[in-house]
Amino acid sequence: MFKIGMQRTTTRPTKCRGQLEKKLFSLVLCLVCVFFTVSIILMNRVETTLTIHQTHHHPWTHNSHNNDNANGLHNSSHHGSSNTMRKNELITTPVTSKQKQKEYSNDDKPWWLHDKDRLVAALESQNINISEISEQTWSQVPTWTQITELYGSKPIVIGLDQCSTFRDAVPENERIITPAGLFNTGTNLIASLLEFNCHFPNRRPPKKRLESNGVTWQTPWGKHSPPEFRNQTVDDPFFKTMNKDYVLPVVAIREPYEWMISTCHNNYVLRWPHRRRCPNLVHPNGTLIEVYNQYFHGDIRRYHKSLAHFWNDWNRQYTDPHPGFPRLMVRHKDLIFYPKETIQMVCECAGGELIHKNNNFTYIINAAKGNRKGAKPFDGLVGNWIKYGKEFDISQIPREDVEVAKNVLDETIMEMFDFKW
Repeated sequence: MFKIGMQRTTTRPTKCRGQLEKKLFSLVLCLVCVFFTVSIILMNRVETTLTIHQTHHHPWTHNSHNNDNANGLHNSSHHGSSNTMRKNELITTPVTSKQKQKEYSNDDKPWWLHDKDRLVAALESQNINISEISEQTWSQVPTWTQITELYGSKPIVIGLDQCSTFRDAVPENERIITPAGLFNTGTNLIASLLEFNCHFPNRRPPKKRLESNGVTWQTPWGKHSPPEFRNQTVDDPFFKTMNKDYVLPVVAIREPYEWMISTCHNNYVLRWPHRRRCPNLVHPNGTLIEVYNQYFHGDIRRYHKSLAHFWNDWNRQYTDPHPGFPRLMVRHKDLIFYPKETIQMVCECAGGELIHKNNNFTYIINAAKGNRKGAKPFDGLVGNWIKYGKEFDISQIPREDVEVAKNVLDETIMEMFDFKW
C-alpha cells in the first residue's frame, strides 16, 4: 500500500509539469508573434513619417508658401524637395480620428481641393490664405463639376437686348445702376458687388451729397417694390431728385422653393400664418392660405392667393417681355458662383466697366448683410458655396404644399431661369 501510494504521489507532478511546459511554450510563441507584428507596424509608421517630412514643402501643405501666395509672392524654392520625387508618386497624409486615410498624387492638390481651382483662385485673389480654412470645411465645398451640373456653365442674364436702348437714351454722367428684387434674393449682394467692381470711367465724381457715382443701393420706388409702383418714390431726399428713366434696375430672382423657406425665417413685411408650418400654402381642407405684402411703410397692401402666387405676381412684372423700361434680371446663384461674369455683363450693359478690368475682381467675402447675427469669417462666400453647392432638399416642404406649388408656379419663369420643379 505504501509503494502504491508513493507511485501515485510521484507521477502526478511529472504529468502536470509536462502540461505547464506546453502552455509556456505556446505563450512564448504568441509573444514572439506579437513582437514581430508590432515591429512591422512601427516600421511602417516610421516610413510614413519620413515620407511626410520629405514632402513637407509641397505647395498645398507648407504654411509659409501659402502665406506668400496670399501676399502675391512666389518662391520656387518651396518646390525643391517635391521635384525630386517621381511623377504620380503617392504621398500618405496623416489619419484623422473622423476620416479614413486619403492619398493624392504629388502633381495634384490634396483630395479636398480636387476640381475646385476656380474657387481657390477666387480666395487667393483676395489675399486669403486658404490654409486657414480647414480640411473639414473644404471637404464640404462643392467641386466645379457639381456646380455646373446644378446651375450650368455660365450665368443667365435677362434683358441684355435692352442695353443699347438704355445707353442711347441716357447720358453717361446720368446713368444709375440699382439692385431690385424680392427680399431674400441677394439685393444687398448686388449692391456690394457693383459698388466695389463697376464704374463709369468718363463720369465726373459726385460733387454733392445727393449726387450719384453711377451705382446706388436701391431703385427710387424701392428695391422690394414691383414696377407697378414705379411712379412713386421712397421717402428719401437722395431719390426724390433722381430721374427714374435714367435708372437701370438689376433684379435678383431666386428659386421659389428655396425662397419660400428663406422667407419663412425672415418674412419682412409679408404677412401670413407660417410659424408652425412652412411655407404653408394650403389649409387641410384644400383652400389656399392668403398672404399680403406691405409697401411704403404699410400705407399700401397687396393681397395674393398664397405665397407661391405672390412669387409669381411679383416677378411677372419684371419678367414681362415688354416692361416699358430697360431692366436686367439675374439669378441669385449666379451672384454666388459667377459673380465676376454677371457683374461684368451688368456693368457693361449700362456703359460702365470693371474697376479692376485687368486685375483682381473684388469678391464679397463676408455676409452681404453685415448685421446678421452669428456671422463667421467665411460665412459669406465660402458658406454660400457650401450651402448652395448641393441640390435643394424638397423634403423640407410638406407634400401638400409641393403639390400646390407645382400647379401654381409660373412655368415660363421657371424655364426662363432654368429653375428645377
